[in-house]
Amino acid sequence: MRQIRPQLPFIFFFIFALCFLFSAGAAFAQGAPQVKTDKDVYSEGEKVQVNFFSAPGYSRDWICIVAAGSPDTDAGDYQYMPNGESQGVLTFDAPAPGKYEVRAYYNYSRNGYVVSARHSFSVAAKGAPVAVVAPPARPAAQPPAARPAEKPVESMPAEDFSGASGPANVAVFHFTPLSMDASHYGITVTNTLINSPGMQQAFLVLPRKDLELFLSANNLQQNDQVDNMVEIGTRLGMNFVIAGTITKRGSTISTSYKIASMARRGVIHKGQFTSSGEADLIHHVEKMSEDVIAVIRRSAR
Repeated sequence: MRQIRPQLPFIFFFIFALCFLFSAGAAFAQGAPQVKTDKDVYSEGEKVQVNFFSAPGYSRDWICIVAAGSPDTDAGDYQYMPNGESQGVLTFDAPAPGKYEVRAYYNYSRNGYVVSARHSFSVAAKGAPVAVVAPPARPAAQPPAARPAEKPVESMPAEDFSGASGPANVAVFHFTPLSMDASHYGITVTNTLINSPGMQQAFLVLPRKDLELFLSANNLQQNDQVDNMVEIGTRLGMNFVIAGTITKRGSTISTSYKIASMARRGVIHKGQFTSSGEADLIHHVEKMSEDVIAVIRRSAR
């Protein structure tokens, strides 16, 4: 009797096809990285819930909320991802009225400031219609070479900038709120100063996220104590460090700041101003950035 033998090439092809379909199905089930808020429009004072999907689960990955149009190097209000979790929910404090974007940074240790997923939403002022007044326009994201990215987490020699050419390396410490109701304004002042177009054009401003990672890895704290500013700035290889405090009494917001020079190992300038409301505060910080630029340029000559 003649026996019919299956053709081996057909069997190999069939097995290959099954493997391919299984892999494709798993990839489809996992899906692309995504982030999404539970609402597209929030009322003023509402906390923001951010849902994330298809995350790699690395503990150094993070999600942030930033003003719409901010550079991708702006850390904004950020939280680290839960280690080992591919999906979940993060809750953020209520932002001020305006237009915002949620951004996810997956594989941060390898990719740096490469946005893996983003989602837009807005916050409406109380009593206002859905249309929201947007924050001042931000400049486009700087090319990677323009930022002092991926600095190694270790001590770096200080640079004498007194006669050097090229832009100075500048770090802005988080402005310390001296009262609970000033906490939000500390973030506003810090981010407005870091992302000021004048500051970005005049100096190499250390991204806030890079500063936070360095401080965490070296068990350091940012504040406006001069010795601390000089020590951290020197270890980071900065030329200048800016720090300050912020208080709120009634409707008055008071801001104090100082500029420390690593070469001179001390404060080269102090300033303060008062504002009434957040819009006025942002305006004063933009004016402050002009003074900071002028002082550092004079010191660097």
